[in-house]
Amino acid sequence: MKIHAKSDIHLLSCEAEMAAATALQEGSVIQQLQQINDEEKLKNRMAIKALIRCTHFLARRHIPHTTNFDELIDLIVSCGAEDLKGFLERARLNATYTSKVAVVEFVEAVGLWAEECLLKRLRQASHFSIMADECTDVTTTEELSIFFRWVNMDGQPVEHFLDIVPLKATDAKTIYSALVEFMKDKNIQISKLVGMGFDGAATFSGKHNGVQSLLKKISPHALFVHCHCHLLQLACVQAANATSGIKHVYITLTTLWKFFHYSPKRAESLKAVQQVLDLPELKVVKPSDTRWLSHERCVKAVKASYSAIVTALNNIYEQTHAPEALGISKALCRPSTLVAIYLLDYVLPQVAKLSRALQTERIDLTAITPLVDATLNTLDDAMLPAANWVLELMDAKNEIEEVTDITLTTESIATFQGQVAEPFIRMLKANISSRFISQDIVSSFGIFDPKKVPAADSSDFHTYGEDLIDVLLAHYGAELPAKTAGGDEYTKEALISRETREEWKTFRSYLSKKPKGNLHLQLKELTTSDMLSEIFQTLAPWQTYVYLSLSALLQWKGASPK
Repeated sequence: MKIHAKSDIHLLSCEAEMAAATALQEGSVIQQLQQINDEEKLKNRMAIKALIRCTHFLARRHIPHTTNFDELIDLIVSCGAEDLKGFLERARLNATYTSKVAVVEFVEAVGLWAEECLLKRLRQASHFSIMADECTDVTTTEELSIFFRWVNMDGQPVEHFLDIVPLKATDAKTIYSALVEFMKDKNIQISKLVGMGFDGAATFSGKHNGVQSLLKKISPHALFVHCHCHLLQLACVQAANATSGIKHVYITLTTLWKFFHYSPKRAESLKAVQQVLDLPELKVVKPSDTRWLSHERCVKAVKASYSAIVTALNNIYEQTHAPEALGISKALCRPSTLVAIYLLDYVLPQVAKLSRALQTERIDLTAITPLVDATLNTLDDAMLPAANWVLELMDAKNEIEEVTDITLTTESIATFQGQVAEPFIRMLKANISSRFISQDIVSSFGIFDPKKVPAADSSDFHTYGEDLIDVLLAHYGAELPAKTAGGDEYTKEALISRETREEWKTFRSYLSKKPKGNLHLQLKELTTSDMLSEIFQTLAPWQTYVYLSLSALLQWKGASPK
């Protein structure tokens, strides 16, 4: 046995048996190659994933990706990313995926993936609103920015940018066709459209041939809402243009901004004077007719640095004899200009408060009218002889007279109030009021807010909401079923009837018993409850409008894609 164990035949047999056992354990050669190939694929995928994440990092932070991608990869590898390092070492020189072409493809891939995720959620929504605006890029190409807003599966309103579409022209039909084609290409059901947010240009807002009117032919009950923050800005500008005393001030402020903005040397002169006078180092803000709140910021900056601005203008004129400096200085030193600046510093912040309120994400649309009324009442105070801005102006009288030849008196201020302030404020109030009088449908949804329902034992409870239900039914009546629960046919006019009012009374009682808690949670329950759909046969088909109107309609919060 010992001699056999040492023989060549036995040793070869043992080696063969061990090789067979190893092959059985590790698999065949093909299987082993396949295993190595799978491991290699996994490592390569992890490396590509890391490269895509780097691309996403740069894009999210608006860092130029084609010029910074290589350096970012080198930094990550130097910090110990062994898998990525091994991938780059193993890869061929023409397949490292670190070229400019590769990083651009990564960006496009991430964009397509993100778009498809958003579209999937949008398609699941029962209804949506759309916001669009035309703009021009740096190559003077006309484009259309498109946003969508809807309520997600958790009952929360969300808003997302989806695309920028090139336009062949900027007429209403072209823009309308671009929107419709976009929604068709992305498989978005246009029939789900319930809200539109555009600017006030006739191309978009025209009642007969505007984009909104063309879209209403597809979705007749979609509500069009013009950006109200933009409307407030236009209301101020139009009131100013109609009042010569205020219009001249706006012209002076624009000229003042250009004088300092386009000359760093002049801007430094102003800054030096502000430091000497121990005043805040404020730059003159550009007043724009289309940028919200820009006039407010401009007036506030000029008022705060009035002494420094006048002194700087006079110094610049003495040193350079620039006629612009002398002209602007004389315009600012007119009593009417100074008084107008103090008036605007009181009026514009009141409008700005309303504008900021409209921009809040969780605004209650039913509160819009009270906010507008409060703003209009506050504007009335500016016409009082002892208005806050008048008292503030008189307190600054001595400081103003030190740097100017202006002599302020109670009589001169009263004259300005009668000739300039009162016409301007009346025009401003009229402009604001005229822009908020056509929101009956939107405001009518407020009756579904449980917190606004009167107590069941109050006298107002028995008539609460009946007039507003009529407004809603008159607008959405065509979407109600053609037959009642009992099978009887009825016309649109018959919807505003005894049966509908009786149903509303029951629904009103239901609302009055709801806890006065989170409005959005309560509205979600109202719009998703199967029980309510069974009980309220007439109201059920458009219950979802309740939630959409109070949380998802565009433009009340002043969003703008520009």
